[in-house]
Amino acid sequence: MYVLQVSVFYFNRNLMNESASVNIEEQNLKEIINNAKNGDDKAIEELCRYLYNKIYGYVFYRVKHREDAEDLTGEVVLKIIKNLKNQGGNFYAWIYKIASNAIIDYHRRKKSGLEMSYEELPQELPADDNHKEILRVDRLKEAMANLTKEQADVITLRFIQEYGIKEVAQIMKKSVGAIKVLQFRALKSLRDYFKRKGYEIKD
Repeated sequence: MYVLQVSVFYFNRNLMNESASVNIEEQNLKEIINNAKNGDDKAIEELCRYLYNKIYGYVFYRVKHREDAEDLTGEVVLKIIKNLKNQGGNFYAWIYKIASNAIIDYHRRKKSGLEMSYEELPQELPADDNHKEILRVDRLKEAMANLTKEQADVITLRFIQEYGIKEVAQIMKKSVGAIKVLQFRALKSLRDYFKRKGYEIKD
């Protein structure tokens, strides 16, 4: 049931493209997750839409190409749904752990570690974004590749996924103080990197 439902969803790009607008209240999410665990097709589809939006935002800045981010997100969503019945504890910590492991596997498959060359980065974003915005995103991708994994996680969760400090601490299973230190060091590293590259930084 799970594999069939998600496989159909995964190959339907129209459904994937609609996921960006999905926003579910926390209480409703718990109900959807429980229903999905019990094999409810509608709940599984709704959860897939929600997960795709969350995971894609986490993956996009960690891989080179948008197509890779889309494929990797689909793989992660499939893995989450297939293992949903065994999920326990903090749901977000669980899904981002799966996503994090998938990113590590992706880079291993590419045999490129976590480094990426700026010259290799594509100028690719949705067509309605202007060139300045594209360049900004590519520069951030380039800079993020020079952070440690934990620093990149904090930046992604705090400023791209827009979680609060306490939420990030729960997801990463660290203290609030530890997250603040990671965030400070990550932002300093990004700022120093941009300065070395001669990129404009607004104080």
